Amino acid sequence: MRKKNLQGLYLITDESLIDQNRYFEIIESLLELKPSILQLRIKTDSFEEILYKSKQIKILTDKHKVTFILNDYVDVAVECGADGVHIGEDDIDFQEARKKLGPKKVIGVSCYGSLERCEKFVKLGADYLAIGTPYYTKTKPNRKATSFTSMKKIVSKIKNVPIFAIGGIDSNNIQDVLDTGVSGVAVITSVFGAKNPIISFKELDDVLKNRV
Repeated sequence: MRKKNLQGLYLITDESLIDQNRYFEIIESLLELKPSILQLRIKTDSFEEILYKSKQIKILTDKHKVTFILNDYVDVAVECGADGVHIGEDDIDFQEARKKLGPKKVIGVSCYGSLERCEKFVKLGADYLAIGTPYYTKTKPNRKATSFTSMKKIVSKIKNVPIFAIGGIDSNNIQDVLDTGVSGVAVITSVFGAKNPIISFKELDDVLKNRV
């Protein structure tokens, strides 16, 4: 189990942005660059398709020693041996997920801009939290933005649990996001939607590795 590296650059997949004919090739090319975490995020495919992709990605993440997280699908995570799951407001109950996964697996929780939600899931034993940013994101265009002030307040109040920022983060604004004190950043479009995902990944990763 790899709970120790819950910081840095967190990659989240988007089926609409990845060429399905080169799906695993593209994912492995990014795993070779050593993100801290890769999350498989599929919202519409069948259970069988999600399980198939999960099993293949588990082989690749093990090969490259990257933590593998599934978005929401706890049963798939159990079956494929994923390192854990990420759950949002409308997903499976946290305690039910913990019961199914056991104590050693990672459970991350979306907390948006809510300090109260962060505090609740810290008490329940979340392994990391994800909070929003002030930026627009194509992935969730109708979400409520989280101000830098709110982000800093959450970071100042939550101790000993890693916090990732997510939402419209790219190489132009990543430093401002890191200045809030978060443990890392989660990205989708700025890597998988880029003309050259490898270059975009390296630009983000360089900032993270050189942070003071």
